[in-house]
Amino acid sequence: MSDMTAATVAKARLPVIGLGAGSGFAVWLLAEALQQDVLSPSLWLAAFAFVGSLCCGALAMIGPLPIDRALKGGGLLAVPMTGLLLLASLRFSVATDLLDGLALVLMAIALGGVSCSFLLMWLRGAQDWLSYDALSAASWGIAFRLGCGIAFVFVLWGLGLLSNALLGLVNITFLEDIADTDWLALTLSGAAFGLGLAVVQELGDGHAPELLFRLISLLLVPVFVVVGLFLLAIPFQGLSNAFGHLSSAATLMAMAGVIGTLICVVLYRFRQPRGLTGLTTRALAVALGLVAVLCIWAVMMRIFQYGWTPDRVYAAALAALVLLHGVTYAVVAVTGGVNWAAKLRRAVVALGLVTAAWLAILLSPLADAGRISAASQIARFNAGEIPDHELPLWEMAHDWGRAGQAALATLEAAAQAQGDGDLLERLEIARAADTRWEALAAREPNTADLAARLSALLPVQPAGQAIDADYFSEIEAFNLNRWISSCELVLQNGRRGCAAIVEPLGPLGVGGQVGGDTTLLVLVPPHDLTRLEFVPLTRRNGKTEAGYSITLGNSAHSAAGAAELLGTVQDGLYEVSPSRQMTLKLGEMEVLSQP
Repeated sequence: MSDMTAATVAKARLPVIGLGAGSGFAVWLLAEALQQDVLSPSLWLAAFAFVGSLCCGALAMIGPLPIDRALKGGGLLAVPMTGLLLLASLRFSVATDLLDGLALVLMAIALGGVSCSFLLMWLRGAQDWLSYDALSAASWGIAFRLGCGIAFVFVLWGLGLLSNALLGLVNITFLEDIADTDWLALTLSGAAFGLGLAVVQELGDGHAPELLFRLISLLLVPVFVVVGLFLLAIPFQGLSNAFGHLSSAATLMAMAGVIGTLICVVLYRFRQPRGLTGLTTRALAVALGLVAVLCIWAVMMRIFQYGWTPDRVYAAALAALVLLHGVTYAVVAVTGGVNWAAKLRRAVVALGLVTAAWLAILLSPLADAGRISAASQIARFNAGEIPDHELPLWEMAHDWGRAGQAALATLEAAAQAQGDGDLLERLEIARAADTRWEALAAREPNTADLAARLSALLPVQPAGQAIDADYFSEIEAFNLNRWISSCELVLQNGRRGCAAIVEPLGPLGVGGQVGGDTTLLVLVPPHDLTRLEFVPLTRRNGKTEAGYSITLGNSAHSAAGAAELLGTVQDGLYEVSPSRQMTLKLGEMEVLSQP
């Protein structure tokens, strides 16, 4: 590229810059059309899906392809993407409500990203368009070019802000005027993005940079050590204690993605990985299978406990995809023999096609997450597994599309037939509330009722002590509800998930006395049965105040251990003794209460 003249360089860059600028201007036009209701929601979504897919696909493929073939590739991507998004929008009463769900948008982006690499190779007329090496080069090239283009836009606007501040010192404001003119700002951003793509393309033949691969490869051994320690700890930690939350599943899926990326990088860099690199890569492939199994376990535990919701449907679908990848990697690594790397490359290409097909199915009517979730929640309600106040009514009304509305109608008909006025009121509130919190607040019991309910549930020590409802009259309803949720738990040992200790706990004052009447609540949080939460309460001048709570993670490394510790409190098998203050001792555990 060094011998290219300025005219040749400009001629090569102009189409990419023009495509970027046109894409930015198209974004502005779509935003204006949405704001001014020029198009119906379905037509606007179709235009958005088509133009977005066309522009993004063309920008991803331009460089390796001339602009005419890049636009052809963008069109080939845009037609099915538009159809799939329109089909997905049928789940909602208003088509554009689809864009409010982050999961569907991310799946569409992922499908487009996976498809671009295959389209690029096919349009280049490559004979080996299904080869691992060619597809890896195309995928990493696209990711690197787009990343550099985005970074250049941020650098440009950062410089613009600094320049505007400098010129503002002498009352020159044209840069601020540009930023305030939406169509111009978006068009310039698109042009800058295109310029960044063009410059990156000039530096190579479109392949991902070797430097990036080398840096990523350095992470191979550290990731193997971390994953190995995690898997070795599982037999001692126990599955039920570590998992059962979507956050656990998300962590596992993210780590599975990291492992898969590292393996793919090694397979691209080395024809036949040998030595420590080969051994570690093969071991990580096996570990990926184990992580994938744990990932699906974490999601399914949550579903078995609480039924399906759209988030859980998408999490389960992604976990199933991770499981397919993980098991395939592990089986090939174990049974592939000396040619395991070549076999895994072929498997990765096939998995890419399966991934694209799976994402397309999730966007189609075959996988309506709202319908699946609504049917699950109604079935649980009819079976008596969930009370009406735990039904996600607001989500059904506002987030689950047509299926959610149909579920509310079914519940309403059942409530009318049974004369269930409470459920009918909840349904009315769910439909009318603008936010979930507004719906919850509308049905919030008054503090006096909550205080009486907590007082009736709470086991108190020492024996003979009692706490009446007036003691909690000044506590916020949010905290009362949270503590009641713990008290309503039935732990593994059959005990309630809460206790109260009425003892002189806290900093010692004059004469060695604790200031104010003190109570310490000991709770098992419903969302994590392996923890104990300690909440200090102090009563002064007729008012009870809650201090900072202390949560001890994995109190005894298991739910049974936490239940056992709480049982010692409920049986009065604890000691209160002075340290620098009066503290609670549960065996070898010492808790300092800080009001």
